[in-house]
Amino acid sequence: MVRSVWILLVLGCLGAAGGASAQDKTSPVKSEAASPAPPTASASSEANTGLKVPPVFSKKKPETLADLREMEAHLKAVAAKVGPTVVGLQIGRAQGSGVIVTGDGYVLTAGHVSGAPDGRARVILPSGQIVEGRTLGRVRGSDAGLIKIQGERTDWPHTAMAAEGSIEEGEWCLTLGHPGGFNKERAAPLRFGRVLGMSPNTIQTDCELVGGDSGGPVFDMAGQVIGINSRIGPQTAMNFHVAIDVYREHWETMKSGEDVKEHSGAFLGIAGTKVSAGLKITKVFRDSPADKAGLKADDVLVTFQGKKVDELEQLIELVGEEEPGRKVRLQVLRDGKPKDFELTLAVLPD
Repeated sequence: MVRSVWILLVLGCLGAAGGASAQDKTSPVKSEAASPAPPTASASSEANTGLKVPPVFSKKKPETLADLREMEAHLKAVAAKVGPTVVGLQIGRAQGSGVIVTGDGYVLTAGHVSGAPDGRARVILPSGQIVEGRTLGRVRGSDAGLIKIQGERTDWPHTAMAAEGSIEEGEWCLTLGHPGGFNKERAAPLRFGRVLGMSPNTIQTDCELVGGDSGGPVFDMAGQVIGINSRIGPQTAMNFHVAIDVYREHWETMKSGEDVKEHSGAFLGIAGTKVSAGLKITKVFRDSPADKAGLKADDVLVTFQGKKVDELEQLIELVGEEEPGRKVRLQVLRDGKPKDFELTLAVLPD
């Protein structure tokens, strides 16, 4: 019974998100003048959004029908609160999502959505109205991007960014975005899940994402932005989001339009294909860390940093979580026998 009601809860949340649109000038979220940069965060999440998080969200799972009803009611409240701040984006031929976080129209999105600084952006409001924006800075290594809505308006509907270091593994979260691009017949659908893991620049959730969700916000149960959709994995539990701490750390440089390269990511240097035992290496790139460590074509990669490797997309995600220059451990099967390697990751070539 609880399982069937849980399915109804999720479906009900999707319906709630569909009704979350509001007139863009009458947001139930904040409407005061422009926030400082970076936007300040209160120690209390309730002070930021006015949403009180019910005790049921401190549980690992709902235990009763009453729990499910309480969760559903709160998710509807969060969707109604933050829905007017979630926008669609068009930059050239690319489409994505974003979220307004200041009254004067700064929009968080993914760096691969915003693209290079000082480009034209079309910001699609929940009502379907299109306003002009400009792309500002981005942080390439973390995939963080920033856009500014053009004009002098200071009362854009916006929502709060969570405080630095406030994300907790296991906490409930939800994401809104425009899968398949903006659709005026419905608001941004809501997906519900939990934070499964974290690194300094990335959070991982099991909120289900599809194309077009890139750049959309991830909210905690108080309606604060805790991350931005970045990499959509091949499995539900393999979706990655830019942590809100990245935007706070680089706020001023992004506002100024700087294209922050940091590093372009870590580099291992193999290609492969999925086999029953793991990932069969089909190519080792010359002078790559894998080449220097002695990995060979036809080796089968079994684990990376102790985590089982099943396919190339997963390995890309695992390597992407590491910093260039870091030593990592791998285990492969060579001629059917396990063999351990330790190597130092390089910087991903541009």
